[in-house]
Amino acid sequence: MFKKILIVVDNSEAMKDVVEYTTTLFPDAFFYLFSIINLGSFAGYYTKVVFKEMNELSDQTLVMLQGLLEEKSIQFATRTEVGNPVDEICSFVRSNDIDLIVIETHAGITANKIKLGKTTFSMIMHSRIPVLLLGEDLKPNPRPRILHPTSGSKYSELATRVTGEVAARWKSPVDVLVLSDSRESVKTSVEKILADSEVSVNFSYAEHGKEVSSVISQASNADIIIGSRGSPRKSYKLRFLFRPLALDPHIRLIVAFLPKPFLLVCD
Repeated sequence: MFKKILIVVDNSEAMKDVVEYTTTLFPDAFFYLFSIINLGSFAGYYTKVVFKEMNELSDQTLVMLQGLLEEKSIQFATRTEVGNPVDEICSFVRSNDIDLIVIETHAGITANKIKLGKTTFSMIMHSRIPVLLLGEDLKPNPRPRILHPTSGSKYSELATRVTGEVAARWKSPVDVLVLSDSRESVKTSVEKILADSEVSVNFSYAEHGKEVSSVISQASNADIIIGSRGSPRKSYKLRFLFRPLALDPHIRLIVAFLPKPFLLVCD
């Protein structure tokens, strides 16, 4: 499953909760604490001064997180890079066979923060591996209740398989929310995929045109959402040529509201 996990580190107070939450779910994984110094508009005349300040903040945060991981006997390494966050993350992911990217999306404003907005959405659009999006008020739970919204598409089937794997590992119940009008066929397909996982599965069905509100409503009874970035719409096939097509409008809204931690499976 997820053996090599990259946590994108910013300088927010929420990072302790992010590390605690993620290591609770995946205690046997190897973690990379990845800090990116994004000079942006500060590049140029003030580069040396700004870089020094950012680097010191980054070091302080990494030292704090290292102590937390050492207390939990978690294997880890740290890395600091300077540049465009998305480019640096994608490059590191390719070079190190990372299985999962973890991004905290809602904490306070910091100079090198990846937050909900252009950078986070760009990361989702470019990633070819799952991305775990974490908001505020994280509650670590080794057996989280899973909400799995699915349209039954071939892309959703990939997310269903991931759901089955982690649910079996966590011994978690799964609430499947069918987002398609083909209810029975989608239910049959999901049941077949999850059969080997031997997990408790409950089904519910979203009304046509109310998919997003249904996910947000159902999330109140769940601890984590696992869904697919992929979409059955024809334009999705062009996602590698036109990156914005990789992010379905429904997913964009769910990510924006982020009612619960969201494990987004990217094909």
